Amino acid sequence: MNELFITINRNSREPLYVQIYKGIKKEIIEGNILTNTSLPSIRKMSEQLQVNKTTLEAAYDQLIIEGLIESKPRSGHYVKEIDIGYFNTHEGNEVLTVEKKVESNYKYDFNIDHVDVENFPISTWKRLTNEVLSYGTNHIFNTGNSQGELGLRREITSYVRNSRGVRCSEEQIIIGSHSQILLWMICNLIGLRGKTVAVGEPGYPHATNIFESFECNIAPAVIEGDGMNEEDLKRSGASLVFTSPSFQFPFGNIMKIQKRIHLLKWAVQHNAYIVEDDYLSEYRYSGELIPSLQNLDQHERVIYMGTFHGTILPAINIGYIVLPKHLLAKYHHSQFELQQTTSRIAQKTLELFMRDGHWEQHRFRMKEIYKKKYKVTLKAIKKCFKEKAIVLKGQTGLHIVMQVIINQSEQVLLQKARDANIHLDSLSDYWYRKENNPFKHPVFLIGFGGMSIDQIEKGISVLYNTWFN
Repeated sequence: MNELFITINRNSREPLYVQIYKGIKKEIIEGNILTNTSLPSIRKMSEQLQVNKTTLEAAYDQLIIEGLIESKPRSGHYVKEIDIGYFNTHEGNEVLTVEKKVESNYKYDFNIDHVDVENFPISTWKRLTNEVLSYGTNHIFNTGNSQGELGLRREITSYVRNSRGVRCSEEQIIIGSHSQILLWMICNLIGLRGKTVAVGEPGYPHATNIFESFECNIAPAVIEGDGMNEEDLKRSGASLVFTSPSFQFPFGNIMKIQKRIHLLKWAVQHNAYIVEDDYLSEYRYSGELIPSLQNLDQHERVIYMGTFHGTILPAINIGYIVLPKHLLAKYHHSQFELQQTTSRIAQKTLELFMRDGHWEQHRFRMKEIYKKKYKVTLKAIKKCFKEKAIVLKGQTGLHIVMQVIINQSEQVLLQKARDANIHLDSLSDYWYRKENNPFKHPVFLIGFGGMSIDQIEKGISVLYNTWFN
């Protein structure tokens, strides 16, 4: 072949040799250069394109590495035999259509997962991160302990012992990037595939999704005012129970001591485990914090799980579990001891944030801020909706459960809210079996964590007018 026409753009940030390589590859794959065809010599091609020989050599070398051409001594470069028909079939040219989940920016976003980012001490976090980077350059960028940084595990041990009554050592703590990752690890560790899991009804659907990915049979146990329905639990035949005794999502009720003891006895009798999800129990607006279920466990049946998702920032994304000692030994001798999924830099920064007292100060400060937002949300609902809404949720967490007395479906109301630039969740999404939902009127979750006082008041007012005027 005497000439090969390749277009290059000298103003592009892409290296010239890459442009030449891609151009020749395209000609070969499209069948414009046949098998065993000799390519122009490096000297001739470099003169044609007005580039140096080194650039051409790099392009040809890349084609050789990929198996598109071969170099024959004292002869030149030749196109190798390739099934170019594979690239030109109809199936290969089909455009992949993927339904994208569009994230909308609502004017009034009552998202239950959002937190108050405006009041987070970001300057302190940046300073501590810089401190970590400054003294840790020799080791912080390497792979760390699979269980997480020892210093952070010590801080977590101190916190859960003093605040939640969890009895453990730092050796029992495993840090992970998200509760779903940690649940996946638990399922593998205890061999849950194909077995039955009892979950609260209504409950946390992301946890249920993990269990279903292990082909588990899901046994919903209705959440009552004092805890899980005991008859549902007895009938379940479950190998594991997933529960939040200190903040039973979504209503925020507390599992009473009688049912806690009953649950622990049931777990011993059936050789079952209990995953205690202690999400957002720190934000309780009346009374004292309730000690963890793990505090009562005498037979190592409880796997305690916590997260910093709601008490710091969701983007930092650090959670942890406390394994019973006998499971810890199994963890170390199994194939499920994974590499750490959370950044060492973020872990070390959080360690310093906790060690120096910043987290405790932030937590107490945010509890007062969220308590005020909680009261403002309640007041706004009562002022705008009056007898047309009933608040169903207890005083814990970052959302309120509201039943709306109206003769319209949840879906119709949700669409009306979206049309008014309002986002909120319906309770029906949190029932595993829709027939278990006892409410005749629509029920919604009103998240207030990520909104300002002004946004809450205006948002509730707009929501009422959207639905009733």
